[in-house]
Amino acid sequence: MNTDTLSKYLKTDFLYDQLPGGFISYLPDGSILRVNETFCKWMNISNEDICKLNFRSILNQASERYYDRVINPILNINCAANEVSLTFDSPNGEVDALFNAVSYKDESGGLILINASITKITYRENHELLSNRLPNQIWTISADGECIFVNEKVKDYFGEQPMSFYTEFGGVAEADRAKCHEAWKSSLEKGKIFEREIRLKGISEKEEWFFVSIIPYFNKEGKIESWFGSCTNIHKQKMLQIANYSSLSLSLTSAHKTLAENRQLFTNLAYSHSHMIRKPLANIIGLTQLLEYEELTEESRDLFKMLQTSVQELDEMIKIASNTMITPTY
Repeated sequence: MNTDTLSKYLKTDFLYDQLPGGFISYLPDGSILRVNETFCKWMNISNEDICKLNFRSILNQASERYYDRVINPILNINCAANEVSLTFDSPNGEVDALFNAVSYKDESGGLILINASITKITYRENHELLSNRLPNQIWTISADGECIFVNEKVKDYFGEQPMSFYTEFGGVAEADRAKCHEAWKSSLEKGKIFEREIRLKGISEKEEWFFVSIIPYFNKEGKIESWFGSCTNIHKQKMLQIANYSSLSLSLTSAHKTLAENRQLFTNLAYSHSHMIRKPLANIIGLTQLLEYEELTEESRDLFKMLQTSVQELDEMIKIASNTMITPTY
């Protein structure tokens, strides 16, 4: 075998440019110094043009924020970042990749250079394809709470919006936004599932009820890597539930009113009847008092005593009923 031919493929420059992974070197301020051909092909940008750009400028908005807030501090402290998911913006669309990097410092400890390897991944493309075919609104949130992906159903409902719109709960109805934000903040801090019935307002400007669920995705180390959210339109069911509740409330109010009216009616009736009975009873009591002074046979005297006892019992019952009754109304 011709060693000259082999040596061509073993040269450092050839390996750097032709290996299946992307490589990029840049300064701490993001100025790109060198990039290999593989990465240029993925980005559909010439080597000359990409070296005129800033590293942050080739990231999408969510990845740029994540890089500044998380990755850059790690590179300053640990001098290495491993398997970080980033999305690059290219003229042909977004390129999802795993980012691995090492940083170098000068003698005074200042950061001077970052060398990074970029591995293109396709799982997100598959995830997006599947998400776009689902009937529900689907979105993905980074570990620190930044919305990084929404499916077509979300875009259809809210229109074209920046990712910050979703991160800041821009689509939640004003009346629900504060409570929703507090509940999500608690879930984010505790790593707990978020589930709520929330009113959303899309391009129709009409508020509709949705059931929103956001669950955390944990990596092998048990740390939250991302969150996956979905929401289902429950507006018809919710409005029916509210209508049924209102109807039940009205029925109960009506029932209480009817019971109160019937109670008063029975009170009035009982009061009237007690007075109707009281008059003849008073006559009977008067007659028994007169008979008490009459000469009666022994048998009649026994019957008279039984009559007196019954009259007294009936009189006591009417008095008790009259004293415990609610004041009648007419």
